[in-house]
Order: sequence, then structure tokens, then C-alpha cells
Amino acid sequence: MTERRHYVETSVWGMIPAGQPGEMRRASLQFLRRSPRPPLFVSAVVLDEINAASEAARTAILEVVEETAPTLLEVSAEIHELAQFYIESGILAPRRIEDALHVAIATVHQIDVLVSWNHRHLTNVRKTELYRAANLLRGYSHMPLILTPLEVLHE
Repeated sequence: MTERRHYVETSVWGMIPAGQPGEMRRASLQFLRRSPRPPLFVSAVVLDEINAASEAARTAILEVVEETAPTLLEVSAEIHELAQFYIESGILAPRRIEDALHVAIATVHQIDVLVSWNHRHLTNVRKTELYRAANLLRGYSHMPLILTPLEVLHE
């Protein structure tokens, strides 16, 4: 069996700086640094959100980004259209476009697991069912698993 590919959205990277909740920070760092490490992926959406963090947080996060060297995925017009469909379908509010983009990126690039701490908009069963239905309506049979770092560590 080939290793699962993981798209790591911003909430996981955001747990890296000191001062974050202990268990979430430990699980995030352990997931990101585990050996052997599964292939990790990010997008310009993730990098833009990281760059919007405070200087101290951004510095801490970018050190781990450099250490883990995730592959950068393209954010195409197709991805923007799918994310907009999630918004138009009422799955997410328009102000949550970045979350919609994370799911669309993982879907279009056929990533196995979208890793997130965002329980409200990503890692919950109801939302996953809605994303899956929207993907099927748009002709995408693939739906990434949406898991927390802790869940990935205990797979």
C-alpha cells in the first residue's frame, strides 16, 4: 500500500508557536515531524494565512515549514470554482472562503487526508457529508478524509 498524502491546512501550522494549547501543539509537531513522514502538501492559501500571522508566530511556523519541506500545490481556476460552489451551496459562509479552498484543493489534487484542527468548518462529520455531496454534484468522486493530527497519529 502506498503512503497517504496529507494536505496540511493552516490551523495545524498555527499550533506550532509556543503558547498554543499543549496537547494540540504536541500532536501537531509530532505529526509534522514523524518518521517516516508521509508526503505533506500545502498551498499558497496556507502560506498566505501563515504570512498574515504575527512576526514571532510566522517565524516559528516557517522554521517547521522549511524543516518538513511540504510540496506546494497549485490553486487553479477549477479549485476556485469548486470552493465557490461550497459557498453557494451554503456549506460555508462567504467569509470562510479559505476553508472552502482547502477542501477544494485537497479534492481536485486527490489528496488522501486533509489535516486540520478546524472542527467547526472542516473536521466534523456533518460538514464532511456536505462536502462529499457537493463534490458528487460537481462530478468529483474523490473526497479526502478530514482528520486532526491526533487522529492521523493514531491511524
